Amino acid sequence: MTEPIALPAFENFGDKAISGLETPEEAHAATQALLKEDRESVRPHIDDPGETQVTLERGIFRDGTWYRDAEVRELNGYDEEAIAAAGAGSAPQKVVETLLTRGVVSVGSEPMTRKLAGELLIGDRELLIMAIRRATFGDTLDFERLPCTHCGELVDLTVPLAAIPFVHLDDPEQAEYDVPLRKGATAVVRMPTGEDQEQVFSVRNNRAKQDSVILSRCVVRLVQADGSEVRRPPAQSLNMADRQTILQFLVDRQPGPRLADFTFTHETCGEEVPLPISLAVMFRGL
Repeated sequence: MTEPIALPAFENFGDKAISGLETPEEAHAATQALLKEDRESVRPHIDDPGETQVTLERGIFRDGTWYRDAEVRELNGYDEEAIAAAGAGSAPQKVVETLLTRGVVSVGSEPMTRKLAGELLIGDRELLIMAIRRATFGDTLDFERLPCTHCGELVDLTVPLAAIPFVHLDDPEQAEYDVPLRKGATAVVRMPTGEDQEQVFSVRNNRAKQDSVILSRCVVRLVQADGSEVRRPPAQSLNMADRQTILQFLVDRQPGPRLADFTFTHETCGEEVPLPISLAVMFRGL
């Protein structure tokens, strides 16, 4: 079998006129080089799938041991159809649940299930989703004609996933945290999990009620200034200032990627431009 002929780049032919009658071989080579260049210019670029092993911030607790190692896999067409079907019902928790149950192979040695996904910290879930994205599409996010919010110039940008801000737990095994409140009180809280997130998602069009849901689930006890304790205090009984203090603590201390906090510096104007990363951005078309 003859070896394929290596075609020169089209630009190597320069600007000279090439006659198909006088030099048919050169004309054919130039035509093929132009077609090759055209095909490559419109070919979408997809990075090689990334690593499938992930180290979670907390993971799961089984038989006295924390398991933080997890495995994800590359999504395929079956997964794409399932995720799109989940999104058709306008239920964000269904999209997240479907991504996790289909894209995560296991945590520790335990296969991923809906119940297991509900046990994970919200930050661990987002870390897994970002890992699924990396395994499926590669290590970067590409943006075209992105308007700068300061000068209006359109920007083409490639964002490495590693550039997204990330918060680590100081102690992955710490289960409860003290939050100082007004009037000498202290709220003892735990970090929200996927199950908590799903309960919040189930409340529509009422932000205050959503806040009450997360507070009622994550405030373990309230310690008053005199040392008396109230276990699982009704979220509505907390004053508004204390509610906001607790909620902000849960946001600030939640580990994992800070997808909503990503920014980039626009070289032309030198300004910092916010660019929140959402599921729609990471999985375009789903």
